[in-house]
This record gives sequence, structure tokens and C-alpha cells, in this order.
Amino acid sequence: MLALCRCILPVLVLLLLPLAGNSYSLQQPAGKPGMRVLVLDSNARDFPASLLVEQGLHEALAAEPNLALQLSFEYLSLTRFRGKAQRDALVSLLRQRYSGQVDFVIGVGVAAALFLMEYDSLFPGTPVLLNGIPETLGERLRHSALRDRLSCIVEPNSTLHALRDSILRLRPGTRQVYLVSGISESDRVRAGAIRQAFASLADRLQFIDLSGLPLGDILDRCATLPPDSVVFFSTLFVDAKGRSFVPKAVLQALSASASAPVFAQYDQYLGSGIVGGPMFSMRQAGRKMGRVVLDCLQGRFPEQSFLIGADTSSIQYDARQLRRHGIDMRLLPAGATVLFQEISVWDQYRHYFIGVGLLLVLQSALIVGLVGTLRQRQRAQAALYANQQELERLAGRLISSQEEELSRLSREFHDDYAQRLAAMAIETGALELQCQDIGPALPGRIGHIKNRLINLSDDVHALSRELHPRILKDLGLSRALHSLCRHFSDRESCPAICRIDADSDDIPEDIALCVYRVVQEGLRNIAKHAHAQRVDIDIRHTTGRLSVSIADDGAGFDPHRVRHIPGIGLASMRERVQYVRGTFTIQTAPGQGTVIRVTVPLSEEYHHEKSADRPGR
Repeated sequence: MLALCRCILPVLVLLLLPLAGNSYSLQQPAGKPGMRVLVLDSNARDFPASLLVEQGLHEALAAEPNLALQLSFEYLSLTRFRGKAQRDALVSLLRQRYSGQVDFVIGVGVAAALFLMEYDSLFPGTPVLLNGIPETLGERLRHSALRDRLSCIVEPNSTLHALRDSILRLRPGTRQVYLVSGISESDRVRAGAIRQAFASLADRLQFIDLSGLPLGDILDRCATLPPDSVVFFSTLFVDAKGRSFVPKAVLQALSASASAPVFAQYDQYLGSGIVGGPMFSMRQAGRKMGRVVLDCLQGRFPEQSFLIGADTSSIQYDARQLRRHGIDMRLLPAGATVLFQEISVWDQYRHYFIGVGLLLVLQSALIVGLVGTLRQRQRAQAALYANQQELERLAGRLISSQEEELSRLSREFHDDYAQRLAAMAIETGALELQCQDIGPALPGRIGHIKNRLINLSDDVHALSRELHPRILKDLGLSRALHSLCRHFSDRESCPAICRIDADSDDIPEDIALCVYRVVQEGLRNIAKHAHAQRVDIDIRHTTGRLSVSIADDGAGFDPHRVRHIPGIGLASMRERVQYVRGTFTIQTAPGQGTVIRVTVPLSEEYHHEKSADRPGR
């Protein structure tokens, strides 16, 4: 007994280490006890088939995000631990871990199915679902102790038959089929299903079984196969020497050395050297298993013990193997998927090329349109500039003509009408002296007429100065503006303070006239509309610019409303400033006074051009 314990103890330690790392749970939130499901996988977790089954299961269960389910996985590696003592230790461990803690058991793979059949008392009374087992294993399962609580998702024989027919369609000259399989119980069950599928073609095909050979001999034998042969790979977990392998790794070595096409019944082998065809999909089997679990959680248990997994098959081919063995792709069945195709650069990037081409066409059209629009805009801008230049010339001619006419009228008033009025006033004064002896009434009336004539003469003189300020030419801008402000203050009884920080001798004549007219028109508008108590006029000479500010504390106005009221005062001021290439702005609001700001560039060359452009000069 002690010797037996010494033998079993290392085995238990060996088993506990991988199981402790491969067992985990997907636990739902507290308050939802849920169904406790245990998944027993035949292989280690890193086996390709195991990964695909688990992936498909999770994809199916993800359809119910609020699923009340406790899911546990155990990866048994049954093809590796085949001894009786190891199996007994595994059973003991599972019983200790899950006794009374499982509501539903799922076995994945042939080895797990045979394990549950052998140890049917491990989970007494617990429903069992088997997945990934050949249909030929059904008879043994129907007579097992699990039959009353068993459901199966089987690999249908129809998939094997379809793969067999696909081989003959792609390789009609095939005369020999070499079966590569292992000697484990799982290998033998799957190899038996393949033999049964080819049994009906015994008169046409020679079926050669290489299962009893070591892996090295199998590879050597397949390297020198006749041209009318194919290789059918089942699974090879254990070879004739008892060595354990991963079937996918064996298949890769087999495909590299085999001189004939290699076929297999599982799509996880696609890309490892098989040609392809109708195959059983472990990922889809995992999804189907997940759907069955969801139905069971809702109380809908399968009505049939054996569920034929017809919906777990796919038809796929490897383009590299088709090309390697000279198989015409036109022989492939309709709806087949061809993977690993070496497509041309055009086929691979066709959508990008088309997209880039369309983008280039659109960009070219856009560029052409933009160039056309730009040219139209340039022509329009050139026409607008020409019109503006013509308008400025016309405005300049108009202003010059206006100034000449005002100068003529000023001379007429000053030299003619004012002199005549003065003469009449003198004659009236003489008449007043002569009539003093006649009586007191007549001289008084004549004196009144004389005074009115004198006032009229003064008004004519003032009008003459406003029409053409000779003082501007004679004394300069500074004195002319001071005189203008002084007359405004005397006439309107409103102080007008004029501050000039500029040398009037340096100011060109046309700018001086513009500034004088703007100030004159501004004072006229203030007298007429503003009712101001004070007016401040500031003129500053900065680098290359002359700045003018006319501010009053009067009533102000709404500039937006004034735009729609016809008037020539502000328009005349703005036109004069624009004529000398200056800027004209108004800052005002009702009840807040008004500030007029004018900025004029002092470019001698430009203003000489303007002066030369005036008519009559």
C-alpha cells in the first residue's frame, strides 16, 4: 500500500500543476446564482482546437450579456496522461473539486467523451453534453450509462462524404489514399470514421493505413508517394512509439515532406499544409455548444440526444496548396472560400487605386474650377480696380471743379458784391448826414438801412471766406483752422478748441484743403444738429501720417439710421478723405456725442501725382 502511494503521489502532483493553471470561472454578479457549467476539454488549453472551441462558446454566450452562469474549464490533456493511475488521480481530483458543485457538464473531443463514459459516476445525475465527436461513436454512446442524461453535437458523416467527393472532383485520377493517424483511442475513433467513409469506394480506391508506423517512418513514406495518390490526415496525438504530439505540428511536417496533396477534416488545419474542402469547424461547434447551453438555461433541453452538427461545417481551400499541386480553381464548388490567395497588386489595392484616381480626378476638376474662378475673380478685381481708379479720378475732377467754382464765386462775392454793398453803405451814410436837417425820423430810417447793408456786406465777406479760404493759401492750415474755430465760437457761442501738433508748411496743399473742408463741414454739422457745449479739434503729425480728430459732446446720432437718410455732408467728407487715400471713421451714439477721425498718408510722390492730375494744372 505504501509503495502504491509513493507511485501515485508524483502523478497527483503532475496533474495538479496544469489543472490549477487551466481552471477558471466566469462568475456573474452577486445575487444571481445561475447554472454551474463545467467544460472538460480533451486537450491542453494551448491546442488550436481547444482555443477555437472556447472562442466560439464565448461568442455564443455573449449574446446574453446578463447571463446568470458560472462557467468553469478543465483542460485534461488526456492523450498525454493515459495511464490508469493518472486517470484515477484525475478522477479523484475532479470529484474533490466539483462534487455537488456542477449542474451541467460539457465534454469536448473524443477523449473527453470516452473519459466520461468510463467514469460515468463522476457526476451522477448531471446532464452531459458532448461536442466534437464523430457520428460513428454514436452507437457506443447510445448503449452507455450516460444515455439517459446525454446530448451530443456530432461531426456528421455527411461532411466526411462531402470531403471525399471533393477529393475525387479535384483529383479525378486518384487511385490511392494514404491515411495518417495515431494510435491513441481518440485517434482510432476518428480514423475509424474515415475508413467507413471510404469503404464504399473500395473498388475504385486503394486505402492504405499508415497508423501503425512511427512518425518518422510516416514522413519518409509520404515523401515518395506515386502521383495518383493523396494523403488524408486525421489526428495524431500518439504515434506507434507512444510519443505524444500536437496534431497541427505533425500536419505541418507532413505537408512539407509529402509529395502528394494532403487533406484533413478540420478547418483549424487550413493554412498548415492541407488543400481544404468541406470541413468540420471547431469554432462553429463551440458556438452551437453555446446556443445549447443558453437553451438549457431557459429550460429548453434538446429533444434529441444526438444533434447532427450540419451547421458546423464550412467549405474552404488554401490557394497555395491548390497552386502547389496544380489543382484548377475552376473545379471548386460554388460558394467555396479560397484563402491565402497571392493576388496581384491591382487586385490587392484596386479599391485604393480607384479611390486615389477618383480623388485625383475630383481634385483636378476642383483645381480647374478654382483656376477658372480665380481668373474670373482677378478679371473682376481688375475691372473693379479700374472702376475705382476712374471713380477716384472723377471724384478728384469733381472736387477740383467744385473748388474752382467756389473760388470763382468767392472772388465774385469779394470783389463785386461785397464792394458794391460797401459802396451802397457809404452812400447811405452820406445820405444820412444830408438828411439830418429835414427831420429826426428820416435819418433814423436811413441809418437802419445803412446798418443792414453793413451787416450784409460782412455776411458776404464771411461767405466768400467759406467758399474759398484764401487764408489757407496765404497763412497755412494752422492759422486757417484757428480762424475757422474762432469764427465758429463767436457765431455759435460754443467754444471750439483747436490743437495742432503739426507743421502746416510740411502738409501738401491737397491734404491741407481736405483737412480744412472736413473740419469746416464737421463744424457746420455740429452747429446744425449737435447742440454741443464744447468742440475739440486735434491734429497730429505722426510718421508719414496726419491724424485729425473732431469731437463734440452733443446729441450724437445712430450711425446705422443715418446711412439710410439722404445727405451730402458726411458723404462729401468721406469722398474728400478717400480721394487723398485716407481713412474716415465716425464713433457716435445717441446722447453720447460724436467723434470723427481722419487719417491721411503724407506721401509726397503720391500727392504730387494727385496735384498733377487736377484739371487746369
